[in-house]
Amino acid sequence: MPNERLAKIKALIQDKKSHTVRGRPSFWKPARLIQRVTPSPKIQSWLNTKESLTQRLRQHCPALHVLVLSEKTERPLLDESTALGMHPNDLAWVRCVLLQCADQNWIYARTVIPNLTAESPWGALQKLGNKPLGDVLFELPSIQRTPFEFTSQALTTWPYLSKQLEPDESQGKGYARRSIFTQKGAPLLLTEVFLPGLVES
Repeated sequence: MPNERLAKIKALIQDKKSHTVRGRPSFWKPARLIQRVTPSPKIQSWLNTKESLTQRLRQHCPALHVLVLSEKTERPLLDESTALGMHPNDLAWVRCVLLQCADQNWIYARTVIPNLTAESPWGALQKLGNKPLGDVLFELPSIQRTPFEFTSQALTTWPYLSKQLEPDESQGKGYARRSIFTQKGAPLLLTEVFLPGLVES
């Protein structure tokens, strides 16, 4: 019985943490206000990469690889639901990954796709595995993309990330950008967080 009670308490704590993170406000700024996110020309250059970010990263690290942190149907973060015009309780397919160079964490990326089915224009992404999303997106001829939005937030904000970071890393913040890709009327929200291992190297 004590073990059962302890398990329930742990589950309640975890659920509370999940809702706290999910409900935390995110202050995204339009591209013209990037200076308010960071004055660093180096970080701005990374954030403003218009071409494939994956290809640019590979120029610095040919052995770039992907670690999948989570890939499932779940409730997105509240600001993600808002950006996609979803009801706060609606579910979406969410994929979280780390792009790494050797033992360095460079990019944390979140892909959020509502109403994802096998028939969806994005259906094939469910079989992406450890392949970078950028290898697929920039091969699609009819894709559309919204302008970037930017923010700077504590790394503990991002789901599934903290346990992959060293203690000194997790105390820092990441510089993030997001935009919505649309294919045949179906949206995909991509958020990319630039980690200290990349922008401080």
